[in-house]
Amino acid sequence: MGDVSSHGQATRAVHSGNAPAKKAINTPIYQSSTFLLDDEGYARWKAGDPDASIYTRYNNPTLTAAAQKIAALEGAEKGLVFSSGMAAIHATLLAFLGQGDRIVATRDLYGGTYMLLTQDFPRFGIEVEFIDLQDLEATEAALASAPTAVLHCETISNPALKVLDLPALAKLAHAHGAKAIVDNTFATPLHCRPLEQGFDLVLHSVTKYLNGHSDIIGGAVVGPKRLVDQVWPRLRSFGGCMDPHQASLLERGMRTFTVRMEQQTTNALEIANWLESHPRVKRVIYPGLPGHPDYALAQRILDGPAAMVCFEVAGGDRAGKKFMDALELVKQAVSLGGVESLVSMPCSTTHMHWTAEERTAVGIGSGFIRFSTGIEDTGDLIADFEQAFDKI
Repeated sequence: MGDVSSHGQATRAVHSGNAPAKKAINTPIYQSSTFLLDDEGYARWKAGDPDASIYTRYNNPTLTAAAQKIAALEGAEKGLVFSSGMAAIHATLLAFLGQGDRIVATRDLYGGTYMLLTQDFPRFGIEVEFIDLQDLEATEAALASAPTAVLHCETISNPALKVLDLPALAKLAHAHGAKAIVDNTFATPLHCRPLEQGFDLVLHSVTKYLNGHSDIIGGAVVGPKRLVDQVWPRLRSFGGCMDPHQASLLERGMRTFTVRMEQQTTNALEIANWLESHPRVKRVIYPGLPGHPDYALAQRILDGPAAMVCFEVAGGDRAGKKFMDALELVKQAVSLGGVESLVSMPCSTTHMHWTAEERTAVGIGSGFIRFSTGIEDTGDLIADFEQAFDKI
């Protein structure tokens, strides 16, 4: 397929990044660890060409096809795919950070990212400063206080579902010489394209919405070629390459991305509205509700409120666990973004090592449940919730 940049998101999801062989409709799986070398191949290897198919840890046509599809959805020039979301985050951040460098970030991050920043980066001599990135004055003061290499955040935070002013943060980061890097997993490129709002690089856990079927682990980074090519040596050296079969499943999964995400978002909004009036629910957190603190910002930054709904069950963590145990259709599991609905409690999963005070400080209160909305019939999901609430 030629240039699809002028087409809509659904068309990009189906047709971009495809690399069919001869008359095949689908991209082949290049299940090969290595590729034949000729004089051109040797020359490209010597030159360190990130686009040369020499060895799958360096590059592979199936991986490139999947990466190009993500790049097209985000409106990016180039992308790379990784064996996991954390591999993508690790390689991307360390492409621009080294001993003595500084990163400014929010605490409202996925638990794995927070552990990377607090447990591993200090060992590498990287200074990490956490700041409330919703406070733009405090953010500017933090960036101005010392040279900063990277500002890092999430479009919609995991799990507190806070929304950030991306254009303002990108402007502040660039004014102080920092790269602006964002994890767009929760929002997805259907609802937000941070490159259009000034960010330099966009990360994804493709395990989630982009693949959408809970059957692979993977990550990605997309952005301008000049920056993505700076990440590629970390991919090569750290060894976080994606397997070709995994990339094939990802590329296939993304073909239905827009229809899945539209249905999941529709379900999420209906269920969030229903939860707001339920007597056993203390609080509902969803950017699509007028009562969300960031509702006005979300209307400006996002094209839609996405498909994660969080809520606090009356009675605290014990009642929340009873509610989850009583669910029949919705399953308890970590991860999110698949066609099936999932629930989990951060206090016993992604943020289990945080104190109750630390969780409360970022908006994870007692009885907090994270709900990843699937594509099931909304009425069936609500009925399952209702019978589970009745058993608390």
